[in-house]
Order: sequence, then C-alpha cells, then structure tokens
Amino acid sequence: MARQIRQLPKAARVYAKTLFEYAAARGGAGALREEFTAVLAGFAQTKGLERALNMAALPEETRAQLLRPLAERASDPLKRLMGLLELKGRLALLPAVLEYFLRMEEASRKVRRAVVVSAQPLDADQLATLAEGLAERHPGYTYSLENAVDASLIAGTRVEEVGHVTDTSLRHKLDGARRSLAAAPL
Repeated sequence: MARQIRQLPKAARVYAKTLFEYAAARGGAGALREEFTAVLAGFAQTKGLERALNMAALPEETRAQLLRPLAERASDPLKRLMGLLELKGRLALLPAVLEYFLRMEEASRKVRRAVVVSAQPLDADQLATLAEGLAERHPGYTYSLENAVDASLIAGTRVEEVGHVTDTSLRHKLDGARRSLAAAPL
C-alpha cells in the first residue's frame, strides 16, 4: 500500500505515542505494525470511509458502526484504542493515530520513509540504488521508498520525506531559471 507522506492532526500523536509506549513495553510493536499496516490498507481500499469518519454531521455511534467489522477482528490494543476514541468522540482520528504509530515504530528501527516522485515509473533496482544513496547521506538509517509518477517533472526526481523535500527534477531547475530571469534587472 502506498502511504503518502502527509501532515497529521497533532491530537493523533498523543494517542499514538501512548499506544506505542504500551506496545514497546510489552514487546508487541512489530505485531501491531503488521496489523496497523493492513488496517490502513483497508482504509485506502474502502473509498469514502476515511472521509465519512471526518464528516462533522455523522454521529459518533454511526462512525462506530462503520468500524464495527474492523473492531470485531482487531487485536486487544486496537480494540481498546477504538473504544477510547469512540468514548472521546474522536474516531475520525483512527487512521492518523495508526499512521503516527507506524512512523514511531519505523523510527525506533531507524527506518525512514520517503516518496520518490519521478516522470516515469522507477523499477525496483532504481529504487534500491536511490535508497542506498539516501542511506549514505544519513548514516545509520535505512530507507523505505515508494514511487509516485508525475509526468510534469520532465526528468529527474523529487524525494519527499516528512519535513524535507529534495527536488532534482528538470521542472524545478527550469522554474528556478525562470525566477532568476524574472528577478534580474533590465
């Protein structure tokens, strides 16, 4: 499942941090990682579910009913989290809490996630080479890369990490040249 690097609600961080500390103390963060990745994949495949959870007019009981099939087969920590979010009227935060948890779990293993945007799809070897290059620039870390395609880049890549973008695309270089020419005195 392709997870986009995106900003998440700050409130979700508190729930995720508490859940991560609970799981890490019991040695179960890895098992939850697999479950949460699958749940987020389910959100991505179920069109409109995340949007429905964020509808202000939707009562919390209805949100809970939407998530009931998930809750029935969830692990105990996920059931408890969902119960707490329902009690607090914050079930809409569930996808963001899971995303934050996964980011924390990856950080604990020194894994950095990035999206590589390119004009053409990259094959596995190209992504592996790029991941090795990024790991050399950030010693001690490994990279998990996903590829997104944007034909408007023309050539080159844009690497998007949380809080950082490295743009080596031809489009970026042309835009920079255009800005320089526009700023030059006549």
